[in-house]
Amino acid sequence: MGNVFLKLLNMSLAANWLIAAVIILRLIARKTPKWIICLLWGLVAIRLICPFSIESSFGLIPSGDTASTNILSELYHKSNTATGMAMLESAENWYSGDYGNILVPVSGVVWICGVFGLLLYTIIVNFRLRGHLKEAILFRENIYLCDYVRSPFIGGIFCPAIYLPSGIDELDMGYVVAHEKAHLQRKDHIWKMMAFSILITYWFHPLIWISFALFCRDIESACDEKVIKNFCMTEKKAYSRSLLSCSFKKRVAIVYPLTFGGIGVKQRIKSILNYKKPEFTVLLLSFFCLFLTGICFLTNSPQGYQTNAMISTDASPAEIQRHRKQNELEQKLLDYDRDNITKISVFLQDSGDEVSFSSIMVVGKKKAMDVNELSDIKALASEYLNLDVLNIDLVYIDNETY
Repeated sequence: MGNVFLKLLNMSLAANWLIAAVIILRLIARKTPKWIICLLWGLVAIRLICPFSIESSFGLIPSGDTASTNILSELYHKSNTATGMAMLESAENWYSGDYGNILVPVSGVVWICGVFGLLLYTIIVNFRLRGHLKEAILFRENIYLCDYVRSPFIGGIFCPAIYLPSGIDELDMGYVVAHEKAHLQRKDHIWKMMAFSILITYWFHPLIWISFALFCRDIESACDEKVIKNFCMTEKKAYSRSLLSCSFKKRVAIVYPLTFGGIGVKQRIKSILNYKKPEFTVLLLSFFCLFLTGICFLTNSPQGYQTNAMISTDASPAEIQRHRKQNELEQKLLDYDRDNITKISVFLQDSGDEVSFSSIMVVGKKKAMDVNELSDIKALASEYLNLDVLNIDLVYIDNETY
């Protein structure tokens, strides 16, 4: 369970970049249709669901395994050359919990408890809601009237229905039903359920909660735009009055169904009254931004461009030179066998101005590399560093163990 949590943590850390980009685009691209903003949130969902990463030269995500890489690399770096292989094995044991460090397993238990807690809360809320909706009376087609309902909403997943307050004004009903039917046409009840499922999975991540709240606002605004796209100003004002009259101050639970007047009413009314059909150039630019965002944030930068050690701004010329050598050697060794090797970490020890010792960790897809391959890697490192092979400590770890 701890490994599952660690994988989800890495995926959420990688998604942070995309979430930040969507939030920024959402703020600056005010003329972009809301349904395109909803597609941007769809990219976030793909990033959070997809368990593997694709590399591309356009990718801006620096790493898909930030947490585990940092933990193991830092421990390996601290092992230094005095302890060599023994300390690396100790790092692996630390990571797997063999020496009593239970941080990762405990985190996994806490995560799964949180998931089950939210699932239980969701089940209880929905059972209570269903109990109240038993009193609903069929009005026409799939539209029901119910005394319990305080604001119109869509209930159900496989057989969704529109529920309206029993005392709803007839003047409001037309606009309300049009809005809820727009939700049904867009399958928003399904998208929100999927978004909430992702939220339950990543309940530990505050940015996911913010993303869910913003996504719910945007699907409501997208439906508003779908309904009012051909309205004149008089009809927009009437729609806004209906929206205001159907709003309510009571806090809406996160598992509450799609509501007509429950989310961001003030901002929605302002957007409705200022709405204008987007021009072709705006649509074109919006699609270009959507495509560019997907290319840049759904892919990772190639491993060869990732640096495993950070250099401080006040580093000495010798430290900067050592850092450059580490990165260049990592790239050189990674290029030796890209089909198998997935990561290279190089740590150098100086003696005066010369490199006197090198520790190299190779992470690959194979369970083990043969002696000749390991010898070739050592020879490449020796040639590049102008160092005796005996002064190179090389360790190979397969991906599964890593």
